[in-house]
Amino acid sequence: MDTDSTPTKPPTPGSPRWATGCGIAVTVLTALVVLGGVALGEFEKGLTGYGHLEGTSGSDAEPLSPGATAHYDDGLTITVSAPHRDPDDTYSFTVTYDNGTDEELRPGGTPPGTGVGMSGFAPIVVRGGKPRSPDIPGWGVTVLDRAGTESALTPPLGADRKRTVPVRFKPDKEGGFVTVKVAPQSTADRDAAYWQFTLN
Repeated sequence: MDTDSTPTKPPTPGSPRWATGCGIAVTVLTALVVLGGVALGEFEKGLTGYGHLEGTSGSDAEPLSPGATAHYDDGLTITVSAPHRDPDDTYSFTVTYDNGTDEELRPGGTPPGTGVGMSGFAPIVVRGGKPRSPDIPGWGVTVLDRAGTESALTPPLGADRKRTVPVRFKPDKEGGFVTVKVAPQSTADRDAAYWQFTLN
């Protein structure tokens, strides 16, 4: 018994079924590439840790200018304003912390009394000279109203919160360079950021 049947032809490249399959494959491949890139970025951050400066801007080799902002890879930004000369020949500036991380930070560290200094490892250091010049305690600058600075600096800073901390100092003489080093304290091994002023 002979039956007349037409053999089924495979779909041609121009058929809608083939185009749909290719579209799905391209979409899946693109999604895998994007997810792989995100995972690689998180892996790299896991190796280096959070709290590092983005790029070299703000390092002791490339200090920032007054008014510039240091950016950290976990979302924290710090801005040091230009110094303002007061009538009593002292200077004042502000340090603004913008906590774009997802955790609470303690920019002033603990215990109180370690917030601002003229040398060493305080969270805010103001001293004479350029960032890489010798660190001689108290050379060229006297920090004033430490208690006021520390009281603004010490309380915890919540995620997505901002705080501005005032700092006052008196140089031993007019002119010359002043370095501000900000080392925000946190559980991460965080880089210090540097700014360089010229006093007129």
